[in-house]
This record gives sequence, structure tokens and C-alpha cells, in this order.
Amino acid sequence: MKTVYIPKGEMVSYESITTDHLVVHGYLNVACGIKAKTISGNGIITAGTVSADSIRVNDLETTAVFCKRLVAKRVQAPEVFASESAAVSCFLSSAYVETGKLTVAISEIDEVKADEVVNLKPRKRGLLRTLLASALLSFWTKLFATPVRANALDAEYEPAEAEEPTPAEPAVDEELNRIIGLYQLSKASGYTLRLIPGTPTENAPVLDLNTHEALRPAA
Repeated sequence: MKTVYIPKGEMVSYESITTDHLVVHGYLNVACGIKAKTISGNGIITAGTVSADSIRVNDLETTAVFCKRLVAKRVQAPEVFASESAAVSCFLSSAYVETGKLTVAISEIDEVKADEVVNLKPRKRGLLRTLLASALLSFWTKLFATPVRANALDAEYEPAEAEEPTPAEPAVDEELNRIIGLYQLSKASGYTLRLIPGTPTENAPVLDLNTHEALRPAA
């Protein structure tokens, strides 16, 4: 069939539909899937999956949508894939939406992958007015939005002043401090320190076994 037509006021059910053009002004229920070049009308469509180049309907409820362009008032689908654009004027409910440009008023979406997203204020408007409002808002945003520059190429550059290195503190000489301490203690006690050449072993006193006196080497 090249064209399937569902008139207003009729309810029709199919197992599946494959056609060139599907026009729905009534209610269409398809158990499995719909494949068509174009889908249009002011009716309601429920189906397992919907695949078409162009979809333009009032209400669409399905498990997945695959198309180039989607225009609808209400869409409920866990997955929406619209390679060019998707515009939903009233309400869009989906877990995942992937499209080139997404236009929505009220939506419940878990994840969106789109080049551009246009959020319209919720108000009563038809499908044509939705597309027009989306185009105007997109144009206005591109015309007046301030570009964000990643790098300030024209900013003046001033090198930071290098901090002068802090002079390193001298290492503490423990032996020198010990000698100074001994000198100060001896001077306070009325003694005088004297440097004697030789090692401590050479200057050590020797015990005289006969007199039992300690013999110190001559200074």
C-alpha cells in the first residue's frame, strides 16, 4: 500500500504497517511496528516502534522512534532518534533523546544528546507556531549571545616577579657551641681555659706507682 488513511473518529488496529504515506486523523494502534516515508495527521498513534523520514502528528506513544524530522504535540517514547530535528510543543517524555536540534516546552528526559536545545515557554501553540518560535529563538540566541573565548588572546601579559632566594641558614656547629659553653662556665667560676697541643690520650695523666700521684705532662 502506498497510502494508509485513518479518518477522524475511527479506531483501527494493525499487527504492523509498511507503507509510503500514513495519514492518521483518528486513532491507530499497531502491535509491532510502523515503517513509512511520511507519517502525518491530527490523530493518535500507539505502536511498538515507529520508523519514518518525516513524522508530523498530534500524539505519538511508542517504545522507540527513528526518523529524520519529528514534529508533535505530545510524545511518549523511551527512545527518540531524530537525525535532523525534533520539536514537541506540549509534552515530551523520554529516557533518551538523540537529535540535531531539540525544541521542547515541557519535558521529562533522562539524557539528551543534541547539537542544539531550545526550551520554549509553555503556552498554547500549534505545530507550525512551535517550529516558528523555535527558529526565531534559535536565530535570536545566535545573533545576540556573547561568545565565550577559551583563551584571552588579547590580554596583556606581565611575567611574575621572581622572588629573591632566601639565604640558607648556616649549619649548627655543636662542637663550637660546646667549647663556647665551657669557656663561659669556666670564666664565671674563676677559671681560665687553655689550649694544650696533643691528643687527649697524650695529655692524659700518668699514675706514679711509687708516690701514688697523677703526673700530668708539662704544658
